[in-house]
Amino acid sequence: MSSSREPLRRDRRAELGWAAFCVACAAAMLVFPQWQTVPFHWIWITITVLYGYRRWSNLQTALTLLAVAVLTTVTMLRTPVERAELSEVPLMSGVFLAMVWHVRRRQEAVDEQCRIAEREREFMRDAAHSLRTPLTVAQGHAEFLLAGLEPGTQNHDDGAVMLDELRRLSRIADQLLLLSAVGHADALLLAPVRVDQLACEAARRWSAAGRREIAVEHPEPVSVLGDEQRLRHALDALVENALNATGPDDRVTISTGVHDGKARLSVVDTGPGIAASEAERVFERFVRGPCTAGRAGTGLGLPIVKAITEAHGGTVTLTGNVGGGAVFTLTLGPPLPARVEPADAVVR
Repeated sequence: MSSSREPLRRDRRAELGWAAFCVACAAAMLVFPQWQTVPFHWIWITITVLYGYRRWSNLQTALTLLAVAVLTTVTMLRTPVERAELSEVPLMSGVFLAMVWHVRRRQEAVDEQCRIAEREREFMRDAAHSLRTPLTVAQGHAEFLLAGLEPGTQNHDDGAVMLDELRRLSRIADQLLLLSAVGHADALLLAPVRVDQLACEAARRWSAAGRREIAVEHPEPVSVLGDEQRLRHALDALVENALNATGPDDRVTISTGVHDGKARLSVVDTGPGIAASEAERVFERFVRGPCTAGRAGTGLGLPIVKAITEAHGGTVTLTGNVGGGAVFTLTLGPPLPARVEPADAVVR
């Protein structure tokens, strides 16, 4: 109970502190008349700043505005200022109301975007769930029919194409489900994660699977608080993306480190790179770069990487490599002290 009431206490203290500040400013106008209307303007400035953080209800806004207008008017009537200065009260009230209108319009637009994003996630989740069962059944039948066809015949080739496409649709459905889930930070299983170990494990797996050597650069151990499974998935997606975009003679490197107090995980390749005009679009759903034409893929790998990184409170960036190629960098949270060892995961 105490934890649930703590935010309310903080809110009340902020409002009470601001009210005390306004009373102090009014008192300063009476005690120090040489200050003229400086305290008066501080009252109106602070109410504008406070509203930008609070977003009161209509009744609270009206009552607060009325109280400030009365306080400043009465105070100015008791100070030796020119009565023409009283015209500033309705002027400042008008400015405040204009600010309230703009803040509410912006917040309504933000709320609408959140609602649209949530409806989109729900649609992806429902669509993916609805597709998984019929796709699984169709894939099973396709595999059964393909096993009864003679290899090398046209029917066998057509069946193989159908099975490949069904598998691709199943992969898209699975990735849509993952994409609808990874964007929620409260779905993460948080525990200390050794980022440098993740890099070494990914290099070993993909070197064997892709039959290409993947280098690892980690000058020192780096641990962060994160979801190991999600971070591993994001790293695998970046490495797979680099392997698909490069040739056998190109080099792929995974590097870890700390920069500006943040843990970093990068995948660097020496392939053809990505044009600056395409750098932002590659993180959009179903968008694939020109170098991936004709190669298997869904266009959901990088959006999933972005969603996982942002759920951890981090960012993912794409830059060009000095020697040619691309650099994908995950900037995560601050590194944990070296003495922290992996512990039982907790759900956030």
